[in-house]
Amino acid sequence: MCAKLVVLDAPRVSHCGASALLLDAEGPLSLQTQQRIWALDRTVRNWQEVTDAQVGLNSLLIVVDPLTTDTEPLAMRFLAEWNGTTAWSGNGRTLEIGIVYGGAAGRHLREVADRLGVSPSRVAELHSAGNYTVFAPGTGPGFGFLFGLDRRLHLPRRPEPQMVPNGPNLSMAGAQTSLGPPLKPGEEPSLVPSGWYALGHAPASPIPFDFSKTPPNVLDLGDCIRFRIERVET
Repeated sequence: MCAKLVVLDAPRVSHCGASALLLDAEGPLSLQTQQRIWALDRTVRNWQEVTDAQVGLNSLLIVVDPLTTDTEPLAMRFLAEWNGTTAWSGNGRTLEIGIVYGGAAGRHLREVADRLGVSPSRVAELHSAGNYTVFAPGTGPGFGFLFGLDRRLHLPRRPEPQMVPNGPNLSMAGAQTSLGPPLKPGEEPSLVPSGWYALGHAPASPIPFDFSKTPPNVLDLGDCIRFRIERVET
């Protein structure tokens, strides 16, 4: 889902075609830096020139109308705004979701335990002890990029993806964890490629986006998820 980030010594703003500007923050990925990204996102959405904005990991993309906007001065304004931006911590909501660790949906739990030299139950304990913050929207349906994984569980992504079923399945890779959305009524799971490690599934996962509600998203940037152990299947 997420390629390795390049750590910059100073922030930079790059042109992405004629209609977008990308700000990359300086320093390694961290909660404090991401909180500044969220704050900047809230600010630039009120700029007259900006038609859309997209939060990334250590980055923020803004989209403009190239026919009415001179992006050169806007790029300088964008960078200056970043340099003066302070952190915004979000609304602080926390959602708790029960997880069955292991089983068919958690086919890699034993492998993770063996690689880390602990038991599958210990992996579940360490994973469920985390408080996972929504850093940015994900590249697909789900609850976004979730950070807060215990360092003792960090494993690099697989160099070669494996085919795993979609659905409300819990996985991890690097410093992140991820939970997919539940299947629609009558929908059969399908296999999708993933370099992440499948740990389990959520029997009663909420729908991340429900357009019949206001707001439609269950969680926003800065909100958190805690995972509760329902049971561990080995």
